Amino acid sequence: MADLDIHGKTGSFWIKTCPTTNFPPLKEGLKVDTVILGGGIAGITTATLLKDLGHTVALIEADRIVEEVTIGTTAKISIAPNMIYSDLIKNLGLTKAQKYAIANQKALEKIAEIVSNKKIDCEFHRTPLYIYTESNDKVEKINEEIAAAKKLRLPVYYADNVPLPFKTAGALMYENQAQFHPRKYLLGLAENLDGGGSYIFEKTHALTINEGDVKEVITDRGSIMTDNVVVTTHTPVYDPDQLKNHLHPARSYVIGLYINGQFPDGMFIDFDPVHTYRTTPTSRGKLIIVAGEHSDLNVKDMNEYYMRLENYVRQHLDVKSIEYRWSSHDSVSDDGLPMIGMTSSEGIYVATGFGFWGMNNGTTSAMIISDMIEGNKTHLKDIFSPLRFKSK
Repeated sequence: MADLDIHGKTGSFWIKTCPTTNFPPLKEGLKVDTVILGGGIAGITTATLLKDLGHTVALIEADRIVEEVTIGTTAKISIAPNMIYSDLIKNLGLTKAQKYAIANQKALEKIAEIVSNKKIDCEFHRTPLYIYTESNDKVEKINEEIAAAKKLRLPVYYADNVPLPFKTAGALMYENQAQFHPRKYLLGLAENLDGGGSYIFEKTHALTINEGDVKEVITDRGSIMTDNVVVTTHTPVYDPDQLKNHLHPARSYVIGLYINGQFPDGMFIDFDPVHTYRTTPTSRGKLIIVAGEHSDLNVKDMNEYYMRLENYVRQHLDVKSIEYRWSSHDSVSDDGLPMIGMTSSEGIYVATGFGFWGMNNGTTSAMIISDMIEGNKTHLKDIFSPLRFKSK
């Protein structure tokens, strides 16, 4: 076998396969209906939905859009990020677990709808999701999760045979889930967002917000006036409720590689210890994207975790070359659900704590917050309310 690139090139595959952006910084003297802080999936999707409803919006990003947390993703879109529903039912009850399942289903279909309606070329692809184990001792946990998912009326099945090129002990399967190229998707939305009284401003760092009926968002490039503010930065840059005290940041690691031989279509999650697989098309064939090896956000040597992931991959696949390596960071809330909705400050909304499931949770946050700004009722806002920890 030829010499292998042991570590791969540093940087997300998603960002290395897309053009850069060059939106201008904020210009003063503007007023819009809603200002959105943060240029990831939550911010861009919220801006898109509001503009489609006839609102004027300004999206403000401290650096460049779609270059931070969102491009760390493996970009799987599905009903479940892992084995979650058994624990959610036990910890939060059947009703809240049902609402979260509904939110995940709606987010998946909303992305599919947006891709279709806006004709975005982002490699959106329907595919099954398998959550599996290699250990016979853990099959019972899979059966417990299947029973929980069926209580929530989710389309889940037991799979004896997982089409991976190594042995597994059993799995649950969700059919008709999806994957895509997240940066192509979001840059496609951004193309339609800027213009017609709406704006994207890059290289503009939000500093604070002066509250009132009309709010003033103060940045290092000047101010912009607005009726509503939506804070979608990874850690809220304006945080009247000290939500950061309920967020627990962490990091996971990702590598992109080619193998000798074939890899099946599908998304695959080994739930304990967590490792995930998906593929994406390239000019050289299928690139396999593998993630795992979670750590604290700040570690002395990230290469230690990349090496662990490489060793795992080489034990499971016939590796031809390792091409990319990058890390993802996100925060998990106290109860594992994202924080989405209005803060204690009228007209100021937040979306955070996506728990490494940003494609679904970012889209869910956009749907909920755009509904709230539009004045529509949403039965989901109670379980995601950012104020739910205030009495604790």
